[in-house]
Amino acid sequence: MILVTGATGLVGRRLISLLRADGAAVRALSRRPETANLPPGVQVVAGEPASAAALDGVAAVYLFSAARTAHGFAAAAARAGVKRVVVVSGLDDDPERVERPLTDAGLEWTHLRPNAYAANALRHWGDMIRHQGTVRAPYPDAATAPIHEADLAAVAALALKGGHAGRRHALTGPQSLTFREQVAILARALDREIAFIEETPGQARERLARHGVPAAVIDELLTLWAATDGVPATVSPTVERLTGLPARSFAQWAGEHADDFR
Repeated sequence: MILVTGATGLVGRRLISLLRADGAAVRALSRRPETANLPPGVQVVAGEPASAAALDGVAAVYLFSAARTAHGFAAAAARAGVKRVVVVSGLDDDPERVERPLTDAGLEWTHLRPNAYAANALRHWGDMIRHQGTVRAPYPDAATAPIHEADLAAVAALALKGGHAGRRHALTGPQSLTFREQVAILARALDREIAFIEETPGQARERLARHGVPAAVIDELLTLWAATDGVPATVSPTVERLTGLPARSFAQWAGEHADDFR
C-alpha cells in the first residue's frame, strides 16, 4: 500500500494514475474525500499524514510539503511500519530539517526538490489573465526552469518503487525562462495578447496581501524573485536521466492547460 498526500493536486492525481497503472494499491489523503474524484480502487481517507487512518498498513509514502510535517510524521510512520518515504519540498527549505527526522526514525527516504512548478503560472497569474488579459509582477527577468507536474509525478513513482534511498533529486524543466518569457509562451498558447505590467516590489506586496497571501510567504517570494532577477536558472538533466524521456517543456504545459486560463 502506498499513501499519497496532496492527492487531489496536479502532481498527486498524476502520481496516483501512474501507480494504479502499475498495479499498486493506493491510499489517497484528501481534506474532502467525498469530492476527491480519484480513479476506481483508490482508498480515500481524510485526516493528517501522521494519523493512524492514513498510515495503517502502508509501506511507502509520497509526502508533499514535507518541511512543515516531517517531525511529527516521521515518528508516526516508523511506529506504523512504513519503510520508504519520498518527500517533496521547496528549494528554500533546509534539507536537514526535512531529512533528519526521517533518518532518526529509521525510514528510507528520497528527497525531490523541484526548482519551480509550471503550474505556478496558473496559481499566480490565472485570474489576471482570465479577467484582465494582463500579468502584473515584479522582476520580469526573474528566471526559473519550471517543471511539468507529469515529470515530477513520474520521478516520484520511480522513487516509491525503491532504489533511490538517501538521494536528493534536483528537478527542473528543460529550459530557463524569465517571467516575461513565460507570459509570452502563454500568450501564444492562448492565441491572444497578454500585457506584462512590471510592478515595484511594494506594489506586488500590496496586491498579494489583498489576496490573502501571508506576509511571511510574500517575503519569501519577493526575496526569491529578487535573487533570480537576471540570473538564468540551472537546468537539471535528472528527469531525462531517471525516466528515459526528455523533460516536458513549459510550452507543452501551456498548451495542455490553455483552457484553465480562459
